[in-house]
Amino acid sequence: MTAKTKVLIKQISLPIGIFLGLCVIFISVVFFALFKPNFMRGNGKPTHMDEKHFLTKENEEKNKVDTEWFYAQNPEEITVESFDGLKLVAYNLPAENAKGTWLLIHGHQSAPLREYAGLAKFFHELGYNVVLPYQRAHGKSEGTYITFGVKERYDIRDWLLKINEIYGDTLPLYMEGISMGCATVLMSLSFDLPANLQSVVADCGYTSPYDIMWKVAKKDKNVPLPRLVLGVGNKMAHILADFDFEEYDTFKGLRYNKVPVMFVHGTEDTFVPIEMTIANYQYCTSEKFLYLIEKAPHAISYFIDEEGYHKNLIEFCKLQQ
Repeated sequence: MTAKTKVLIKQISLPIGIFLGLCVIFISVVFFALFKPNFMRGNGKPTHMDEKHFLTKENEEKNKVDTEWFYAQNPEEITVESFDGLKLVAYNLPAENAKGTWLLIHGHQSAPLREYAGLAKFFHELGYNVVLPYQRAHGKSEGTYITFGVKERYDIRDWLLKINEIYGDTLPLYMEGISMGCATVLMSLSFDLPANLQSVVADCGYTSPYDIMWKVAKKDKNVPLPRLVLGVGNKMAHILADFDFEEYDTFKGLRYNKVPVMFVHGTEDTFVPIEMTIANYQYCTSEKFLYLIEKAPHAISYFIDEEGYHKNLIEFCKLQQ
């Protein structure tokens, strides 16, 4: 090796080393700031489970009281095995002489009773069984990675089949999802679901994992190069969790859906844009109803207009009282 070559190598090795170091730092930042908090199991405590999320102390207290009521009914735990071998867990609360069964699907980094304690009580007192799963990679269910509905949609199908195993396939079935749970439920509608599924309630769901991640990245002005950040995050999703941000969306679920859908969204939702629910509503080809709740932030429309929520549920889903 000549002296000139050695000098040249020295000259280029430093900038290459700096570039590679910056790449490692950038990838690490994306992993810890984007991928880990959004696509991996949390610490077991539902996010936003406080007065700030529920908007008022009264709403928070109501959720606490309804949660205590639910546990006092001694619900059993039931399980299914997912298509990829995970043990998934749900609460099952039977009703005497049940009129049907409600499957209630919680949102991202949350838990069943954080979002559905009040509705679970409402449905049960109307005479319906209620089943509240922990989504994969949440709470009592197994799994490391959250896929924003891409894989979770299979779990919805399996829970519906499990419910029919328990209660029979002639008892009416209904399901509701909120936020990520809503998107998951809508994505599942592409499957050949049980014939006794009567209607679906879709509360403040997004349209696809990419859409909601892009919206959050664009909203947060501190995220530099958002397309590059999402591109790197998507590569991580491929490698670690075996899914793609754009692999599936709610439109694919709604395209040939025949099940009636009631769409719900709060007009002051600053997390999932109301336009996403409107897009889902417009794309839906089955019987549908759009219920917009004034002054409701993300995922707490039920607390803002409980009476209206109950009334519209009963009317649209044709519930027996």
